[in-house]
Amino acid sequence: MISIRRRLLWSLLLTLLAALSFNSLLAHFVARHEVDEVFDAELLSTARIIKGLLNQKSLVEDAERIGQALEETLRDNEEMPSELQSYEKKILLQVWDHHGDDMLFRSSQAPDFALAPLRQGFYYHEQAGSEWIVYVTALHEADAWLLVGEIPTARDELSQSLVAVFIASGVLALIIASILAISSINFGLAPLARLRQLLKHRDANNLAPLELPGQTHELAAVVNSINLLFIKIEDGLAREKRFVADAAHELRTPLAVMKLRTQTLLDQPHDDNTRQELKALEASVSRSHRVVEQLLMLTSLDQNQRPTEELEPQDICEQIRLTLAEVWPEAARKHIELVVCGTEQVTEWVFHPVLLDVALRNLVENAIRYSPAHSEITVTLISDDHSIRITVEDQGPGVRADALSQLHERFFRLAGQEVPGSGLGLSIVQRVCTHMGAELLLENREEGGFHAALVFRQP
Repeated sequence: MISIRRRLLWSLLLTLLAALSFNSLLAHFVARHEVDEVFDAELLSTARIIKGLLNQKSLVEDAERIGQALEETLRDNEEMPSELQSYEKKILLQVWDHHGDDMLFRSSQAPDFALAPLRQGFYYHEQAGSEWIVYVTALHEADAWLLVGEIPTARDELSQSLVAVFIASGVLALIIASILAISSINFGLAPLARLRQLLKHRDANNLAPLELPGQTHELAAVVNSINLLFIKIEDGLAREKRFVADAAHELRTPLAVMKLRTQTLLDQPHDDNTRQELKALEASVSRSHRVVEQLLMLTSLDQNQRPTEELEPQDICEQIRLTLAEVWPEAARKHIELVVCGTEQVTEWVFHPVLLDVALRNLVENAIRYSPAHSEITVTLISDDHSIRITVEDQGPGVRADALSQLHERFFRLAGQEVPGSGLGLSIVQRVCTHMGAELLLENREEGGFHAALVFRQP
């Protein structure tokens, strides 16, 4: 799933990183250009000073003396501080005659060939792995050429230092910008986070309009659309409930009359074929009547989301015994034994007696319906300080593992099922558990049969 926060953050960080890379590249060229201009200006100034000393007619006669003086000036006689050594300029000096045939003198580090063409201007020269920047100027009085060169070590050092400073400051700025970006994104998405929390903690049955504090213009359309959807869902559910309730109420009385008349007809003498047809009719009417009763129960549960009355602790063991007493005749007709365990002691618990009776009765009736004759159904109460568990275990065929998650759906029945039923019983139990804050657990037993449990936890 794509995160808006992550997408915004990565987009912003990548943009900042691209800007930093471009800025570092630009800074490298700009710094190198500016450093070159500064050093060129200094080289030009140095050349002018030396030109002022050498531009005289007696240069050829005094060449040896002037050369010694310049050599003494250019030689490293004094110890330079270590922090300045990388920026020390290495100066090369040559003086050639006007035709370039004879070199009048050179500094000790200068090569014995011309550093550059004997024409006015700046030159970059590289040869045999060495490089230097040279300024050439004419000595008109001496009829000679002055070549002042510089080894560009200091230029490279200064350019690299400046670029390193730019990159370090850019990385620091990127870190600070990232922190500020995260804070800004979190602040900007705060209304969306509040909407998510509001929906996350909202009850599934709560279809009231959303009210989002500090709602932004961008979220207004989303919230309005959600509220409109809630209204449509609520109207649809209301129509569905009214239809089911009306249909069930309309069918309840005719089915009760049909069942009574069928039983009256069965009390009268008939031949075997007629009696068999009447019994089949009675079974069909009974099944339809049961479906109607269950639909009415579901409608009642849907219309009353939770019990509103204040409940007091009651003896849950007594309620279990009362429920089992109601379904005992149905079990007796199939010669099924109802075994109760764990109800010897009085267990006080806060519960709704009517809802617990509905849930437990549906589970036991379901077990009776699917259990073979002359089998056993065990109802067990297990309690501790934090929870109560009521289990119903039978010796029936069980359920396919892939169908367990669908058992609580309305009208769901396994394919090929021969036992009559409507597929509403476990759906009713699930709805009751939702209302009571309980949990319904359904699973197959390892030794065969089915296991259903109602788990009530301490509120």
